[in-house]
Amino acid sequence: MLIGIKLEIGFSEHPLYRQLYGDREILGYLRDLGFRAVEAPIGLETESEALRGHVARCHEAGLRVSLHPYCEGTACNPALFSVEPDNPCRHYHERFLSLAAEASRGQESPTLINFHPAAGPSSIPRRDLVDRSVSFLSWARRWCSQNAPGVRVVAELQFSPDPGEPVQRIGDTYDELLEIATRSEVRACWDFGHAYFNTQRFGVPLYPPEALLEHIGHVHCHDVCQGDHCPLIYNVVPWRQFIQSLIKKGFDDTIILEVPPSAFLAAGGLASLIESQKALASWIKQSRRTSGLTIDD
Repeated sequence: MLIGIKLEIGFSEHPLYRQLYGDREILGYLRDLGFRAVEAPIGLETESEALRGHVARCHEAGLRVSLHPYCEGTACNPALFSVEPDNPCRHYHERFLSLAAEASRGQESPTLINFHPAAGPSSIPRRDLVDRSVSFLSWARRWCSQNAPGVRVVAELQFSPDPGEPVQRIGDTYDELLEIATRSEVRACWDFGHAYFNTQRFGVPLYPPEALLEHIGHVHCHDVCQGDHCPLIYNVVPWRQFIQSLIKKGFDDTIILEVPPSAFLAAGGLASLIESQKALASWIKQSRRTSGLTIDD
């Protein structure tokens, strides 16, 4: 099992990263803290060469890379996917799937690419958006099996829209995410903060059904404090219980500490990052030991 952290392309020149890390060599510092993976957010504006450079730097530091595309509200959202070669959504994602394949060869291990299912206006029947999500994820899985066998596709539990917000986000409940993962034959990403807020705002179950636990292939771990994506210092999100339930089901994949530098800075700076990593690593070891599993680095 790997512990990773969200890391943006261009991090070394980003003012918030520099404020958080000071003059430290960021990648080496993260490695020394115990991180073994990073997840890069990407979008339409992401240039291929910039992503290649980011991946290469991370590999040189001994960090495995995963990718997380953002495309809500654009022509590249899965809601607008079709298999036609000139479809913007297909074209956009083929580029990043190809780059993910390059990354898998560079790190000599699978590259995970974490997708949000479809999002669309409330005027579109929800079942249509579910079917479009399944169509897109199934295509991505098949494309990878034929062209990029080292790439793994997962679908993330989404953050439910605010009441009255004129958008639907597919896969923002456990049952719907399970349906999408099952029909698409892909794994799921359990975002702990999304799960917590969806429960608090709409009363949906906080804990997933047993069937979904068996489909989890990736985790976004973070706490909340007024907002989402906070360091693991507030003890609001039951992330320990979440992780323990996954380990009992045999989960042995990557857990990403999905916290931006601004949230670490607001929580006290590097001390909150160090505390979060230590708490996460310690709990994983304890849970694995309790489950009778071998403890390793």
